[in-house]
Amino acid sequence: MGNKISVDPDRLEDLANELVSKLSKIEAEYKNLHLELYNLISSAPAEYSHCFYQVGDPWGTGNQLVDLLSEMEIDLRMTANKFSDADNLVGKLYKLYDQYGALTAMGALATKQLAFYGLGFTQFTKNADGLFTYKHMRALDQFSEMIDNSQFRNVARAFLKPTYLLKKYKDVPFADLVHKKVSKYLPSDVVKYTDSSKALFEGFKHRALDSTTFKSFVKTGAKFARTNAVSTFLVTGAMEVGGMGLKISENYAKYGNNSEVLKRENAKAVGNAVNNTAAITGGSIAGAVVGGALLSFAGPVGTVVGATAGSFVGGIVGEQAAKLTAGIAEKAAIALKEPIHAGIEFFKGGFEKAGKVVEGVNKGVDFVNDQIKETIADPVGKVKEIGSKAKETASSLVDGAKDFLEDKLSFF
Repeated sequence: MGNKISVDPDRLEDLANELVSKLSKIEAEYKNLHLELYNLISSAPAEYSHCFYQVGDPWGTGNQLVDLLSEMEIDLRMTANKFSDADNLVGKLYKLYDQYGALTAMGALATKQLAFYGLGFTQFTKNADGLFTYKHMRALDQFSEMIDNSQFRNVARAFLKPTYLLKKYKDVPFADLVHKKVSKYLPSDVVKYTDSSKALFEGFKHRALDSTTFKSFVKTGAKFARTNAVSTFLVTGAMEVGGMGLKISENYAKYGNNSEVLKRENAKAVGNAVNNTAAITGGSIAGAVVGGALLSFAGPVGTVVGATAGSFVGGIVGEQAAKLTAGIAEKAAIALKEPIHAGIEFFKGGFEKAGKVVEGVNKGVDFVNDQIKETIADPVGKVKEIGSKAKETASSLVDGAKDFLEDKLSFF
């Protein structure tokens, strides 16, 4: 039988908190020492100034020590979090649900896109030059023309998406915006990227790739990427900002009485949100471009569906890459903990109120985790305990009802 290692995540977190307290004292001490040494050197007579030539710099030495201890604190708290996550059965189930939900969302988007093309709302065909062109269903074209020439033009565009009121969409037909709403891309952009991708692969295949073909691929690919970048950044950023807000609220509930720990943990939350947004967005954009190019052999429809799948895969890759740069992001954010804290304190009241809710939820999760573990350890005993409690509750209700009735009917 293998040996089991028992680790208390709360004790590790307490150690990390103590380390932060020591850090703040060391930082204050070396800064004061530096200032006192500077004042001493400045006030010393000129003939004795050479005595200080070999005196070390407490600021630089102190900084090095604090940086080293800061890294130790980050590693220690990260270890505590990993043990805590491993012990959180409900959290593991939620992560599975989260991954399942992301996969379902991707499948739903691809299904919607294929249904749109399958029903013929937008068709792509090749012209005599072998290049793709597009046209919309006659009914959609007629409806689009009616909307674009009516007084409800802006209302209809805003209904599709408020950003369609921007100047860059001013001359885009309503039917093209409907296509973009479903596929995320304007049909003209999809056609251009498909043609340039196919030309690039043909050039590789026949070893006849020229600079014009490559430049066309880069140009159309860049526009294709920009289109995907906006939606990806907004979605990813919104999710990360939401997660950051919850983490900051939790920090206020846990560390509200320890300002130094609060500053560091809030800075880490901000740093991780920025890091995750950049990494996931970058991966998703690259994945969309690559996925769209790889499936361009199936025409513009393949380009759109390939971009959807590629964006999802790229996002997963970006999420893993974010873990590799998380430490760097945290260190950079901690260096700016004071201005970050000042900005967060402006919304302190809201975070504190939300923190109480988060704290209640965490206690509920801990309770459920304990019940699950107890059931796994002794399922028979747990069932008996539940039955006993249910019996006691039922008896209590019956006795209470009996006393109530006897009291109310005592006049008989």
